[in-house]
Amino acid sequence: MATSRTAGSAEADPAAALALAPAFAMDATYAAMADSIGLAMANAVAHQQNQQALGGAALTRTLALILMKGSSQ
Repeated sequence: MATSRTAGSAEADPAAALALAPAFAMDATYAAMADSIGLAMANAVAHQQNQQALGGAALTRTLALILMKGSSQ
């Protein structure tokens, strides 16, 4: 007895599932690549913010040392 299957579905035609496999593989690859690029960009922004904070702290310390030294020379 034949089971009812929807026409055009992958279950109806196993060859159709094999034909779609490369498209699904590329879709997964593109999704993983987009996620990786997004994480890399977020890390770059966080790194830049940390470097700006470090630069500000270094500048503040340098100016404080200059003011402490004064014009004693």
